[in-house]
Amino acid sequence: MRLTAPLLLLLALAACGTDSSLDPARWFAGGPLAEEDEGEPDGPVLRLAQGRRGADARLISQQGERRMWRTRAGVVVATDGVRVVATSGLPMMLTATRFDGPDPLAEPASLLARGADARRVVDLMTASRDPAGMRFGVTLQCRLVSRPGENELVVITETCRGEGLGRIRNRFWLDRESMGVQASEQWVGPGVAPLAIEHNPAAVAEEPPPN
Repeated sequence: MRLTAPLLLLLALAACGTDSSLDPARWFAGGPLAEEDEGEPDGPVLRLAQGRRGADARLISQQGERRMWRTRAGVVVATDGVRVVATSGLPMMLTATRFDGPDPLAEPASLLARGADARRVVDLMTASRDPAGMRFGVTLQCRLVSRPGENELVVITETCRGEGLGRIRNRFWLDRESMGVQASEQWVGPGVAPLAIEHNPAAVAEEPPPN
């Protein structure tokens, strides 16, 4: 599978900043998501990138806004709305996310007028499941702000800090007219590249598959 033009454009636009870590070349270092071309998907998908190639993650279960997606290579991503809340199959796994209060991303339009603070707690685990690589109850203190982007997009940047994790940054690109999230770049644990995601609006409208 190849990344579609809109997502590549977003990553290229991000590279216009002064922070060298935004260079999209860093997405091409290889990674566990790499797979053969799968052709066009026949149902709701998330298009993921983490490393040299990307993968289609197909919807395998849904309960309201909570969805589970799986790639052919076995990487599983759980989302709540557009937020990644858990992963499996990566070297470092995000095993749980718990918010204190509502997630500001649930109402992205409200972030256009003013920023918002959020606090959440995450659990982390290495793929080896070695107890030494497990961290439970890690608190992230976050601030979300919006700014105008290119091509009728709005960019919401979420900056978080957690003990032993340094600064974490997530970004979400919204369509200015629909206020729907078109793409995002999300932290999924220390020591692994963030996930770049092209969100498929059809996934919201589709009936969930059998559990």
